[in-house]
Amino acid sequence: MSRLPLPQDVAPAHSVRDEPDGSDRPDVSDRPDGSGKFHRFMRTWATGITVVTTRCQGRSVGCTVTAFTSVSLRPALLLVSLADGSRTLATLQARGVFGVNVLAGDQTALAGHFATAPGDRLATVPHRLIDGVPLLDAALATAVCRVERTWPVADHTLVLGRPSHYGALREVAPLIRFNGVSGPLAI
Repeated sequence: MSRLPLPQDVAPAHSVRDEPDGSDRPDVSDRPDGSGKFHRFMRTWATGITVVTTRCQGRSVGCTVTAFTSVSLRPALLLVSLADGSRTLATLQARGVFGVNVLAGDQTALAGHFATAPGDRLATVPHRLIDGVPLLDAALATAVCRVERTWPVADHTLVLGRPSHYGALREVAPLIRFNGVSGPLAI
C-alpha cells in the first residue's frame, strides 16, 4: 500500500509559500481576507473522506464531505458540515434524514465525482436505498442518520445526526486527505 506524501514530498495543489516566487500559481497565504494561513494550517490535519447523500421527492443528491466526526457514543451522534446553498443541504433539511458513506482508499475518483459533477451525481454510481436514503454500494462503511439539530455557522451549516442503520461493507484502507492530496491510509 502506498503512503500519502508528507508536505516536503509533494507540490501542493495550491502553493503555500511564505514568499512569492513569481509563478502563476495562486498563493493561498496571500489571500486578501487572511484565510490563507488558516487554509495552510488545516492542510496539516489528515481527515477521512465521506459522501453525504439524501433523497426527497424522488430526487437523490450527494456531496463530498471531509468535515465529519463522531460527537458522542451515548447516545450515538455524529456531525457533518455542509456548505450553505448546496443541493445536499437543502434536500437534507427538507427530508430530515441523510446517509454517510465512508470512502475506501481506492475511491479518489468517486470523491472527485461527488465534489464536482454537475446534475444527478448518483445517476451513474451504483447505490441502494435504505430507509429511502441512497447508500453507495462500494463504500467502506455506511450509516443512515436522522437529523437531530442543525446550526448555521458562517458559510456552512452543522448537521447533528443520530444513526439508525450501519453497514460495514469492505475491509480495506480508508481514503484520507492530507496536505491537499487524497489517497489510502498506509498502515
